[in-house]
Amino acid sequence: MLEPAKSKAKISSKYNVKQPIENFKVRVKIIQQKSPLAELFENERETRDGNFLEAEEYEFSWQEKVLGPYEVKYYRDVLNCTTDKQKEYRRRILNTVDSEKGSRLYSYVLGDSYYPDSSLITGRFRSRLSQRNERATPPVKNRKPFVKRYNQRVVDEAPSNAKINENHYLYKEHESMYIVVDLSPKDETTVESTDSEVLLCAIIYDPQHKCLTLSPDFSEDEPYNVEGIGMNYDYWISDASPKPTNREMLRHLENVKKEVQRMRALKGAQLFHELEVPGPRVLRLFVNLDIGLARDFEHDDALFVSYRVELPRHWRSCGHLAGRTQRCRAQKGRTHFGYCTEVILEFDLTTEREFAVSRPRIIFSVASLDYWTRYRIEGYGAVPLSPSSGLQELELQTWRPACGFVDALRRFFTGGSRELEDPGYCGLPSCQEGPRLDKHILGVVPSGRLQLRISITRQSLDDTALEVRNVDLLEGVDEVLTRFKEARERMIQARAMCI
Repeated sequence: MLEPAKSKAKISSKYNVKQPIENFKVRVKIIQQKSPLAELFENERETRDGNFLEAEEYEFSWQEKVLGPYEVKYYRDVLNCTTDKQKEYRRRILNTVDSEKGSRLYSYVLGDSYYPDSSLITGRFRSRLSQRNERATPPVKNRKPFVKRYNQRVVDEAPSNAKINENHYLYKEHESMYIVVDLSPKDETTVESTDSEVLLCAIIYDPQHKCLTLSPDFSEDEPYNVEGIGMNYDYWISDASPKPTNREMLRHLENVKKEVQRMRALKGAQLFHELEVPGPRVLRLFVNLDIGLARDFEHDDALFVSYRVELPRHWRSCGHLAGRTQRCRAQKGRTHFGYCTEVILEFDLTTEREFAVSRPRIIFSVASLDYWTRYRIEGYGAVPLSPSSGLQELELQTWRPACGFVDALRRFFTGGSRELEDPGYCGLPSCQEGPRLDKHILGVVPSGRLQLRISITRQSLDDTALEVRNVDLLEGVDEVLTRFKEARERMIQARAMCI
């Protein structure tokens, strides 16, 4: 066998499609490599082995089906034709005289049962994500519509790892087309399998984003190399699409202009034309809460976090002050939530003396609900909001009420454990009036940790309104003290004169 010559690296490329995809055409040309002894032969035909494919060229249109040798033999049998497309291929074979052997260059279009392998990629490195995607792609493509499934359960309580990979696979709607070549020797009377076919080019079109992916890219100058059975070949891929006429270009420009105007109108409708400002003597806080992950909890097979914002006096909010994350299963002791929410709070600046004392708190409660519906409280925690704006990253240590031996058995086998009647008790209860809060009666045990990110933004008509009022108050006190001293000195002088 001849040693393969050095060829161009096979790298895919993406193109933005500005015309209808039906106008796309690609030309593929494949030629058998010359023998190293080609200079000793006078006739050019003698430099190549006639038993193999010498040279062939074909111009493929978008989704044009060209039948190969194996498909011609396979679809002649009526028992192999089960779908409407396969029956259409059989009628086409029977009605066409020239399709007795099939073309060496042929294609697989949308609806054909063909899955390419990874031999088209040049590099040897294969990431773990690419291997998982390879295993997940065929089940996603072969998935039946929801109305035709025999099992129509939406929620799977105990999904397997394969099911998780399949459901989390990023699958986009696209149309694919594959161009392959049959490199079997000519002395074989019949082609019994597709082992001798080699993938030359994969074309994938995304109709939503109008993006065309060609793998490998066009190669009009330097050829690609492909290795067959006992022979090596060079092939070229070139663009054969017709150039658009002036009328089509004008029509395309008009469509683009309308699309740009529509996008501008949509963006303009989404933007606020006037900045919404709070009322006078009102401080508005935008609190962005990000619940990252939980770790070191006892029962972490199905954790979820509930939160609630406790507002003291002179604070108010128009939105929701409570929420709950999704249920997550831990891996290696860590449960990743990635839950984000926003809370808008307002404070009355006329009572600025209580601003530093009474601050809102976020109460967290971590619980678990497993497959057997065993519900357990895993921990409580509270975080006071910072009085200043900025980003705050913290790790909250949680705790839960201690339980006896019987409660521990109930907690392990059937679920259910001691929990606070009012979760606000883990912070500062709203009913607390005295200067002291005694919690020594409540026995607690430490639990896991929560990683939180809290971002606070302040907004008011005047950012320095609170500071200005404090300064005015201090200046007023100083002025009163000064006048009091002057009056006292005059009183002392008057007494001295009377004596």
